[in-house]
Amino acid sequence: MKRHFVNPFKEQGKWYKGNVHAHTTVSDGTRSPETLVEIYREAGYDFLSVTDHSTVADTGGLGGSGFLLIPGEEICVGRSHAGTLYHLVALGVDETLPFTDFDRELDPQRVVDHVNEIGGIPILAHPYWSGLNHSDMMALERYHGVEIYNTTCEYERNTGISASHIDGIIAAGRRPRIYAVDDHHGADRPTMPLDACCAWINVKAPSLSRESIMESIRGGLFYGSTGPEIKDISIDGDGVITVECSPVKTISFVSTPSLGMKFHAMEEPLTGASYPGRPGETYVRVEATDYEGRTAWSNPIYNET
Repeated sequence: MKRHFVNPFKEQGKWYKGNVHAHTTVSDGTRSPETLVEIYREAGYDFLSVTDHSTVADTGGLGGSGFLLIPGEEICVGRSHAGTLYHLVALGVDETLPFTDFDRELDPQRVVDHVNEIGGIPILAHPYWSGLNHSDMMALERYHGVEIYNTTCEYERNTGISASHIDGIIAAGRRPRIYAVDDHHGADRPTMPLDACCAWINVKAPSLSRESIMESIRGGLFYGSTGPEIKDISIDGDGVITVECSPVKTISFVSTPSLGMKFHAMEEPLTGASYPGRPGETYVRVEATDYEGRTAWSNPIYNET
Protein backbone atom coordinates (compact mmCIF):
# COMPACT_ATOMS: atom_id res chain seq x y z
CA MET A 1 0.00 0.00 0.00
CA LYS A 2 1.54 3.30 -1.12
CA ARG A 3 0.83 6.29 1.10
CA HIS A 4 1.49 9.99 0.66
CA PHE A 5 2.24 12.05 3.76
CA VAL A 6 4.07 15.34 4.15
CA ASN A 7 5.79 14.15 7.32
CA PRO A 8 6.94 16.90 9.70
CA PHE A 9 8.62 14.33 11.92
CA LYS A 10 11.15 13.56 9.20
CA GLU A 11 11.99 17.21 8.43
CA GLN A 12 14.90 19.19 9.81
CA GLY A 13 14.16 22.05 12.18
CA LYS A 14 12.56 22.70 15.56
CA TRP A 15 9.03 22.47 16.86
CA TYR A 16 7.26 25.77 17.46
CA LYS A 17 3.95 26.07 19.29
CA GLY A 18 1.39 28.62 18.19
CA ASN A 19 -2.24 29.70 17.99
CA VAL A 20 -3.51 31.08 14.67
CA HIS A 21 -6.98 32.36 15.67
CA ALA A 22 -7.57 34.91 18.44
CA HIS A 23 -9.52 38.13 19.05
CA THR A 24 -8.80 41.26 21.07
CA THR A 25 -10.50 44.55 21.98
CA VAL A 26 -9.73 45.68 18.43
CA SER A 27 -12.90 43.76 17.49
CA ASP A 28 -15.03 41.57 19.78
CA GLY A 29 -12.46 40.27 22.28
CA THR A 30 -12.24 41.39 25.90
CA ARG A 31 -8.44 41.65 26.20
CA SER A 32 -6.13 44.15 24.58
CA PRO A 33 -3.51 42.95 22.10
CA GLU A 34 -0.82 43.72 24.71
CA THR A 35 -2.53 41.59 27.37
CA LEU A 36 -3.27 38.72 25.02
CA VAL A 37 0.29 38.55 23.74
CA GLU A 38 1.58 38.34 27.31
CA ILE A 39 -0.88 35.54 28.15
CA TYR A 40 0.41 33.41 25.28
CA ARG A 41 4.04 34.32 25.81
CA GLU A 42 3.89 33.39 29.49
CA ALA A 43 2.16 30.10 28.62
CA GLY A 44 5.18 29.04 26.55
CA TYR A 45 3.81 29.66 23.07
CA ASP A 46 6.27 30.63 20.36
CA PHE A 47 3.90 32.47 18.02
CA LEU A 48 0.42 33.95 17.84
CA SER A 49 -1.82 35.37 15.15
CA VAL A 50 -4.30 38.03 16.25
CA THR A 51 -7.19 37.64 13.78
CA ASP A 52 -9.69 40.31 14.72
CA HIS A 53 -12.87 40.80 12.72
CA SER A 54 -12.91 43.33 9.89
CA THR A 55 -9.34 44.52 10.36
CA VAL A 56 -5.71 43.51 10.67
CA ALA A 57 -4.83 44.66 14.18
CA ASP A 58 -1.64 46.64 14.71
CA THR A 59 0.57 44.42 16.86
CA GLY A 60 3.84 46.09 15.91
CA GLY A 61 6.35 46.07 18.74
CA LEU A 62 4.49 43.47 20.80
CA GLY A 63 6.45 40.41 19.71
CA GLY A 64 10.03 40.78 20.72
CA SER A 65 12.79 38.24 21.06
CA GLY A 66 11.61 34.64 21.04
CA PHE A 67 7.96 35.41 20.31
CA LEU A 68 6.56 35.82 16.80
CA LEU A 69 3.38 37.67 15.83
CA ILE A 70 1.80 36.82 12.48
CA PRO A 71 -0.83 39.29 11.23
CA GLY A 72 -4.26 38.05 10.26
CA GLU A 73 -7.97 38.73 10.06
CA GLU A 74 -11.27 36.88 10.37
CA ILE A 75 -14.10 37.73 8.02
CA CYS A 76 -17.68 36.40 7.92
CA VAL A 77 -19.48 36.37 4.58
CA GLY A 78 -21.87 34.42 2.40
CA ARG A 79 -24.85 32.32 3.22
CA SER A 80 -24.95 28.61 4.05
CA HIS A 81 -27.92 26.34 3.42
CA ALA A 82 -28.95 27.11 7.00
CA GLY A 83 -28.70 30.84 6.35
CA THR A 84 -25.56 31.19 8.48
CA LEU A 85 -22.29 32.89 7.57
CA TYR A 86 -19.02 31.31 6.49
CA HIS A 87 -16.22 32.34 8.87
CA LEU A 88 -12.81 32.52 7.21
CA VAL A 89 -9.45 33.18 8.84
CA ALA A 90 -6.89 34.92 6.64
CA LEU A 91 -3.52 34.02 8.14
CA GLY A 92 -0.46 36.06 7.25
CA VAL A 93 -2.13 39.07 5.58
CA ASP A 94 -0.69 42.52 6.24
CA GLU A 95 -3.61 44.69 5.20
CA THR A 96 -7.31 44.60 6.01
CA LEU A 97 -9.19 42.57 3.41
CA PRO A 98 -11.10 44.64 0.82
CA PHE A 99 -14.46 43.15 1.73
CA THR A 100 -17.28 44.05 4.11
CA ASP A 101 -17.53 41.80 7.12
CA PHE A 102 -20.89 40.07 7.64
CA ASP A 103 -21.88 40.61 3.99
CA ARG A 104 -24.26 37.73 3.35
CA GLU A 105 -24.37 38.46 -0.37
CA LEU A 106 -20.61 38.09 -0.89
CA ASP A 107 -19.44 34.77 -2.29
CA PRO A 108 -16.90 33.38 0.23
CA GLN A 109 -14.94 31.94 -2.68
CA ARG A 110 -13.90 35.52 -3.54
CA VAL A 111 -12.35 35.85 -0.09
CA VAL A 112 -10.52 32.52 -0.34
CA ASP A 113 -9.17 33.40 -3.78
CA HIS A 114 -8.05 36.86 -2.68
CA VAL A 115 -6.24 35.55 0.41
CA ASN A 116 -4.39 33.03 -1.75
CA GLU A 117 -3.52 35.71 -4.31
CA ILE A 118 -1.89 38.00 -1.73
CA GLY A 119 0.14 35.21 -0.15
CA GLY A 120 -2.01 34.48 2.89
CA ILE A 121 -3.40 31.17 4.10
CA PRO A 122 -7.21 30.85 4.09
CA ILE A 123 -8.65 28.63 6.83
CA LEU A 124 -12.30 27.62 7.16
CA ALA A 125 -13.21 28.28 10.79
CA HIS A 126 -15.40 26.18 13.11
CA PRO A 127 -17.81 24.64 10.57
CA TYR A 128 -19.88 22.86 13.26
CA TRP A 129 -20.44 26.09 15.19
CA SER A 130 -21.14 27.94 11.93
CA GLY A 131 -23.88 25.52 10.92
CA LEU A 132 -22.14 24.48 7.71
CA ASN A 133 -23.14 21.22 6.09
CA HIS A 134 -21.27 19.02 3.65
CA SER A 135 -22.59 20.84 0.58
CA ASP A 136 -21.59 24.22 2.04
CA MET A 137 -18.02 23.06 2.56
CA MET A 138 -17.78 21.36 -0.83
CA ALA A 139 -19.02 24.53 -2.54
CA LEU A 140 -15.73 26.23 -1.62
CA GLU A 141 -12.37 25.38 -3.15
CA ARG A 142 -8.73 26.12 -2.43
CA TYR A 143 -8.98 26.85 1.28
CA HIS A 144 -5.88 25.54 2.98
CA GLY A 145 -7.46 23.84 5.96
CA VAL A 146 -10.31 23.51 8.43
CA GLU A 147 -10.47 23.93 12.19
CA ILE A 148 -11.04 20.49 13.69
CA TYR A 149 -11.07 21.99 17.18
CA ASN A 150 -12.01 25.48 18.36
CA THR A 151 -11.73 26.22 22.10
CA THR A 152 -14.24 29.07 22.27
CA CYS A 153 -16.89 27.18 20.31
CA GLU A 154 -16.39 24.15 22.54
CA TYR A 155 -16.46 26.10 25.80
CA GLU A 156 -19.41 28.32 24.90
CA ARG A 157 -21.66 26.05 22.80
CA ASN A 158 -20.21 22.50 22.83
CA THR A 159 -19.76 22.84 19.06
CA GLY A 160 -15.99 23.05 18.85
CA ILE A 161 -15.19 19.66 17.35
CA SER A 162 -15.69 19.47 13.58
CA ALA A 163 -14.06 16.10 12.91
CA SER A 164 -17.05 14.63 11.07
CA HIS A 165 -17.28 17.70 8.83
CA ILE A 166 -13.64 17.26 7.86
CA ASP A 167 -13.92 13.52 7.30
CA GLY A 168 -16.89 14.11 5.03
CA ILE A 169 -15.04 16.41 2.67
CA ILE A 170 -11.92 14.22 2.68
CA ALA A 171 -14.05 11.20 1.77
CA ALA A 172 -15.44 13.31 -1.08
CA GLY A 173 -11.96 14.01 -2.43
CA ARG A 174 -10.77 17.19 -0.73
CA ARG A 175 -7.37 17.38 0.99
CA PRO A 176 -7.57 19.95 3.79
CA ARG A 177 -4.99 20.56 6.50
CA ILE A 178 -6.27 20.20 10.06
CA TYR A 179 -6.02 23.01 12.62
CA ALA A 180 -6.60 23.21 16.37
CA VAL A 181 -7.15 26.80 17.56
CA ASP A 182 -8.40 28.83 20.51
CA ASP A 183 -10.40 31.59 18.80
CA HIS A 184 -9.99 33.48 22.07
CA HIS A 185 -12.70 36.04 22.83
CA GLY A 186 -12.56 36.04 26.64
CA ALA A 187 -16.22 35.91 27.67
CA ASP A 188 -15.11 35.84 31.34
CA ARG A 189 -18.24 34.07 32.54
CA PRO A 190 -17.88 32.50 36.01
CA THR A 191 -18.97 29.14 34.59
CA MET A 192 -16.54 29.19 31.66
CA PRO A 193 -12.76 28.62 31.73
CA LEU A 194 -10.42 31.03 29.99
CA ASP A 195 -10.51 30.29 26.27
CA ALA A 196 -6.80 30.91 25.75
CA CYS A 197 -3.74 28.62 25.69
CA CYS A 198 -5.90 25.51 25.32
CA ALA A 199 -5.31 24.52 21.68
CA TRP A 200 -2.44 24.98 19.27
CA ILE A 201 -0.52 23.74 16.30
CA ASN A 202 3.03 22.44 16.64
CA VAL A 203 4.96 23.51 13.55
CA LYS A 204 8.26 22.03 12.39
CA ALA A 205 10.30 24.86 10.89
CA PRO A 206 13.94 25.87 10.40
CA SER A 207 13.52 29.02 12.49
CA LEU A 208 11.04 31.19 14.36
CA SER A 209 10.54 33.71 11.57
CA ARG A 210 7.36 34.66 9.77
CA GLU A 211 8.67 33.36 6.46
CA SER A 212 9.77 30.05 7.94
CA ILE A 213 6.63 29.42 10.01
CA MET A 214 4.30 30.38 7.16
CA GLU A 215 6.16 28.16 4.71
CA SER A 216 5.95 25.19 7.07
CA ILE A 217 2.26 25.76 7.76
CA ARG A 218 1.56 26.08 4.04
CA GLY A 219 3.43 22.82 3.48
CA GLY A 220 1.49 20.95 6.16
CA LEU A 221 4.45 20.49 8.49
CA PHE A 222 2.40 20.65 11.69
CA TYR A 223 -0.11 18.86 13.87
CA GLY A 224 -2.82 20.17 16.19
CA SER A 225 -3.29 19.44 19.88
CA THR A 226 -5.09 20.33 23.08
CA GLY A 227 -2.61 18.37 25.20
CA PRO A 228 -0.98 15.15 23.92
CA GLU A 229 2.29 15.19 22.05
CA ILE A 230 2.78 13.22 18.86
CA LYS A 231 6.44 12.26 18.92
CA ASP A 232 6.71 10.44 15.61
CA ILE A 233 4.71 9.08 12.69
CA SER A 234 6.44 6.65 10.36
CA ILE A 235 5.26 4.62 7.38
CA ASP A 236 7.09 1.50 6.27
CA GLY A 237 7.36 0.04 2.79
CA ASP A 238 4.17 -1.97 3.24
CA GLY A 239 2.17 1.08 4.28
CA VAL A 240 2.07 0.26 8.00
CA ILE A 241 1.59 3.48 9.98
CA THR A 242 3.34 3.62 13.35
CA VAL A 243 2.64 6.39 15.84
CA GLU A 244 4.62 7.30 18.95
CA CYS A 245 3.11 9.74 21.44
CA SER A 246 2.93 10.87 25.05
CA PRO A 247 0.86 8.53 27.30
CA VAL A 248 -2.75 8.46 26.12
CA LYS A 249 -5.95 6.50 26.59
CA THR A 250 -6.74 5.88 22.93
CA ILE A 251 -5.07 6.11 19.55
CA SER A 252 -7.44 6.25 16.59
CA PHE A 253 -6.63 5.75 12.94
CA VAL A 254 -9.61 7.55 11.43
CA SER A 255 -10.29 6.66 7.83
CA THR A 256 -12.73 6.28 4.98
CA PRO A 257 -16.28 5.70 6.31
CA SER A 258 -16.64 2.35 8.13
CA LEU A 259 -12.89 1.72 7.99
CA GLY A 260 -9.96 2.67 10.25
CA MET A 261 -9.22 1.29 13.73
CA LYS A 262 -9.11 2.47 17.35
CA PHE A 263 -6.63 1.21 19.96
CA HIS A 264 -7.53 1.40 23.67
CA ALA A 265 -5.23 1.42 26.68
CA MET A 266 -5.95 -1.54 28.93
CA GLU A 267 -3.65 -1.98 31.95
CA GLU A 268 -1.16 0.72 30.97
CA PRO A 269 -1.40 3.96 28.98
CA LEU A 270 -0.63 3.76 25.29
CA THR A 271 2.52 5.41 23.99
CA GLY A 272 2.25 4.09 20.46
CA ALA A 273 0.38 1.92 17.99
CA SER A 274 0.82 0.47 14.52
CA TYR A 275 -1.87 0.19 11.89
CA PRO A 276 -1.49 -1.78 8.64
CA GLY A 277 -4.49 -0.25 6.90
CA ARG A 278 -7.58 -1.85 5.43
CA PRO A 279 -8.68 -2.44 1.84
CA GLY A 280 -10.73 0.39 0.39
CA GLU A 281 -9.19 3.20 2.42
CA THR A 282 -8.33 6.44 0.69
CA TYR A 283 -6.89 8.25 3.72
CA VAL A 284 -5.94 7.84 7.36
CA ARG A 285 -5.52 10.50 10.02
CA VAL A 286 -4.35 9.98 13.61
CA GLU A 287 -6.08 11.08 16.80
CA ALA A 288 -4.42 10.47 20.19
CA THR A 289 -6.63 11.21 23.23
CA ASP A 290 -5.47 11.25 26.84
CA TYR A 291 -7.30 10.41 30.07
CA GLU A 292 -8.57 13.98 30.41
CA GLY A 293 -10.15 13.98 26.96
CA ARG A 294 -7.47 16.15 25.36
CA THR A 295 -6.52 15.19 21.81
CA ALA A 296 -3.76 15.54 19.25
CA TRP A 297 -4.64 15.42 15.54
CA SER A 298 -2.30 14.66 12.66
CA ASN A 299 -2.79 15.94 9.17
CA PRO A 300 -4.21 13.28 6.84
CA ILE A 301 -2.17 10.54 5.23
CA TYR A 302 -3.44 9.73 1.76
CA ASN A 303 -3.37 6.46 -0.11
CA GLU A 304 -2.04 6.74 -3.63
CA THR A 305 -3.51 4.47 -6.30
